[in-house]
Amino acid sequence: MADHVNMLFDRCAGRALRMGVLLLSVLLLAAIGGARAARAQAAEAGLNIASPGPTQIAAIKTLGTHWVRMFVSWRAMQPAPGAIAPSAFGSYEQTFAQLPPGSKVILDVMGSPEWETGSADEYAPPKNPDDYAAFVGALAQHFGTKVSAYEIWNEEDAPIWWTGAPDPAAYAQLLQATYPVVKAADPSATVVLGGLTGNDYEFLEDLYKDGAKGSFDVVAVHTDTACNKLSPYEFLRGPENRLIPDSFLAYREVHDVMLANGDDKPIWMTELSWRTTSEECDEGAWAGQTAEGVTEEQQATYLRQAYHCMAEDPYVQVALWFGLQDEGVVTSGLLRADGSRKPSFAAMRSYVHEGDQLSEPCGQFSGPKITVASPANHTSYSGPLPINVSATSPVGVFRIRLECDGKLIRNYDGNYPTTLSGAIDWQGAKHIPYGWHTLTFLAYDKERNVSETSVLVYHARPGSKTSVRPSAGGGRKGGHGHKHASKRAKKHHGKH
Repeated sequence: MADHVNMLFDRCAGRALRMGVLLLSVLLLAAIGGARAARAQAAEAGLNIASPGPTQIAAIKTLGTHWVRMFVSWRAMQPAPGAIAPSAFGSYEQTFAQLPPGSKVILDVMGSPEWETGSADEYAPPKNPDDYAAFVGALAQHFGTKVSAYEIWNEEDAPIWWTGAPDPAAYAQLLQATYPVVKAADPSATVVLGGLTGNDYEFLEDLYKDGAKGSFDVVAVHTDTACNKLSPYEFLRGPENRLIPDSFLAYREVHDVMLANGDDKPIWMTELSWRTTSEECDEGAWAGQTAEGVTEEQQATYLRQAYHCMAEDPYVQVALWFGLQDEGVVTSGLLRADGSRKPSFAAMRSYVHEGDQLSEPCGQFSGPKITVASPANHTSYSGPLPINVSATSPVGVFRIRLECDGKLIRNYDGNYPTTLSGAIDWQGAKHIPYGWHTLTFLAYDKERNVSETSVLVYHARPGSKTSVRPSAGGGRKGGHGHKHASKRAKKHHGKH
């Protein structure tokens, strides 16, 4: 009998073991599948290349990136009206042939010929959008599926690339003329709205007003702004508490503009990078006031952080580093000018092969944590009112604002300490009307996130107390993020 029981036990144990192994296998496969799915949603990495040679082609193969972006000069390829000379396609055909199988090419087409504009200025916008459209259509007809996408001009919102910019109406006409011509030549080609300088969502808003919707498949943004030294996690806010365009994460503002116009299309970041140099900044708003770049180690860290942020936003489908190798004054490459590798090269290769490995928050978007030591909610007082408050944020607090019934009592300002405190024996509390009042505490961090909390206090007549409670919902306590902060909070947060 004992042997029979043992045999049954062994069989059951074996079956349980097999079931356990099967269940574990299913869970592992699900985890792997989930990881692959998450990785598939993250932005596909790519590179900008200028003069592709053996060193750059070998680097692309080592990195394993799938996207390549190159510039096409309309002026150089079609210096006179008429058909494009077959020889003009040669260098591009040669590069395409050298790229790894499965590579996807973006051609950014810009630069007007003098016969089109009557100007020696290559960046003068086309006078006749149909001429530009015909040229891009000819490229799509010739290259076919060798080219995946055509980016319509480059940073057309900036005078350096589009003389006289910004001119959203003129650029909208260029999109409207070019889109159907490209689609007729190659229906599979993606038409990309030319990279917006920084994340110029205001220019995009104007494009929608000028009828550009429906004349592009993707919106491109460029975050490699002049003398950019901030981490992707850092940002600044402008009017209406929106992230300023030069903030890396302001691509989210671009997406908000698209959604507001009923356009749930992807974003491609066709240029992102940080320069590695200690030279003084000589361009943009910070010219002569700061260094131009970051260390090589910082560049690698920022690369990881940038792709980590974009992995949280699956609508950012493609992100291309600018450029692959240092060349002249452009020091943002993954390779130095001599072809040796910077730390960012390994960081890019790791992202391509292993996906996003970071789990930290991408930016600080919740306001400071507010602690009101006194007064307690529903406090009854007569005479001066002791007020003691503190606010804490990992990015630093620059202001605590105290209000009574919406009117300012005072501000406490600091130079971005992690914790900012304020205390006062408020003499003015003696002079407000008897009865219930709302004390509101607003706290602002370095990123202009706002938190707000309130307590109710009762101003009692001297020698008397009250047992009266305010109506339900009259008292409110607890901080919340800037998106939920009151309009009054946004109005008074001030500059930092």
